[in-house]
Amino acid sequence: MRDISVKKYKIKRLWTLCDQGVFAVPEIQREFVWDSKRASNLLDSVHRQLPIGSLLVWKTGPHHRHLLRQAQEILPPHDDANPETWFLIDGQQRLAVLYRAKEGHTVRNDRGRELDFSKLCFSFDRRYESRFLFIRRPLPKVHIPLKNILAHNWLAKLRSLPQGKFAEIEKCRSLITQYEVPVMFVVTSDLEEVREAFLRINSGGLRISKADRAFTRAARLDLRRLVTELRAKLPSGFNEISPGILQSAMALIAGQKELKSSVVESTIVRMEEEGIEDGKVSRQFTQKWRVISDCIKKAIDHLRNEFGVINLTFLPSDNMIVTLALFFHANNRAQPNAVQKREIRKWFWATAVGRRYAGRGYYENIPSDIRYFKRLGRQRHGQFTFPDLVPKDDIRRTDYHVSGSLTTAFFLLLCNREPRYLENGSFIPLDKTASMANRKDKHHLFPKALLLRNAFSLREANSLCNMCYVVAEENQAFGSNKPAVYLAKYRHLRHFASVMKSHVVPYKSDSGLWFAGARRGYKKFINQRLQLICSAFEKEAGIRLFKKDWM
Repeated sequence: MRDISVKKYKIKRLWTLCDQGVFAVPEIQREFVWDSKRASNLLDSVHRQLPIGSLLVWKTGPHHRHLLRQAQEILPPHDDANPETWFLIDGQQRLAVLYRAKEGHTVRNDRGRELDFSKLCFSFDRRYESRFLFIRRPLPKVHIPLKNILAHNWLAKLRSLPQGKFAEIEKCRSLITQYEVPVMFVVTSDLEEVREAFLRINSGGLRISKADRAFTRAARLDLRRLVTELRAKLPSGFNEISPGILQSAMALIAGQKELKSSVVESTIVRMEEEGIEDGKVSRQFTQKWRVISDCIKKAIDHLRNEFGVINLTFLPSDNMIVTLALFFHANNRAQPNAVQKREIRKWFWATAVGRRYAGRGYYENIPSDIRYFKRLGRQRHGQFTFPDLVPKDDIRRTDYHVSGSLTTAFFLLLCNREPRYLENGSFIPLDKTASMANRKDKHHLFPKALLLRNAFSLREANSLCNMCYVVAEENQAFGSNKPAVYLAKYRHLRHFASVMKSHVVPYKSDSGLWFAGARRGYKKFINQRLQLICSAFEKEAGIRLFKKDWM
């Protein structure tokens, strides 16, 4: 690179430049990825006068404005009236936090989580390491919103503070507004130099994601915008899918035989080279992207309609979307026939229960499934086989808190059984309660406190075999009583049997639920329910999934 210069700017001057629309975010830049903790720590570092790094700016003229990211909202939009454009190559996250902290705006990061900067406060509570905290309900005498401290009329807003606290706030304001940030300017007409600088800088510090590396390489295809638009069109519950998953689907449909990050990136670079004509995206690439998008949408629709995957929380592996999208491409985007549906069903449950896309299996099973789905789509036949049967005890040993494809498959299985309320036998509204994150709607059939009192470990108490869906109100009413006690008033109701079946729970007179002793009853119950769960999985799959019990 040539013509490199460095100049220091006070933060208050950077605010002015942002408001004037001098800064611009190029298409190669990432989305806003920081969370509240990182934002708080940045302000704390400024307050302590610690270095926060420099901004790298590509200073160029109006002829490069076509490289602007059109959909960015993290900084004020670039003003075309400015004679120069300052593209932020490095430092977007930091500058965005410094600007939004002053304004008190709410922004959304790439994971869909909102950061409400109006809740970012300077805290007088010295028990915390950082003096800057996001506080949902600030205490007036303890937490002072930073936007008030940095406002132009801060004196009027904070004049009621006691003298000692006012002096500390005044010092805080001065430390932030007068803090100097080094800005490195680079002048070049070579876009490839700018791309390489972005990758080298971000790989040397906070590593950027594989998806962002690919976006950077494919900036001329406007791939980030296309992926963002596709995510927005996906059904609710799927529109927060990782961009990397969509890129992987694109790579497979483009002819790749594996999903290594280097392969995905090289595919995108090749498609960029093939897809550019006279500086414009060719019709050929535009058509390819429409086909890719359609295959991804059909894969998601199939997962929802055939397997009851109501959102990404219930998808055992995001890569299932990738390989299933490849099937729809190989199948000419047609809906699967009866034979294909049956084989896809085998694949889905075997992959979920067998954790085929996790760990070492990822590198073996995905290439195998790529070959299989191409054959199933093009030739319209091909039997899915699952030789690596799962030990049944894997379900018993799995803690429901531990995320993974088996845990996800278990709760998906329960959802598909349409679990019912004990109280009246009506269906539990799964769209409101069925969420892996909604722990209050998970019920220990043998209460955890009861088991811990009877010398069972926490892991034994949290076994998948001990879990079911129960709405919070019913769960709280059960307390730490034995199942024989809290189920007594329901046991003789007409709908009791159908309710217990819907939760895959052994309920007949020989069930461990009714044993007087908790230790003997739980051991009996776990064995009984394990058999029911395995049978239910295999019925869903239409294929054997588990190893035989050793007698």
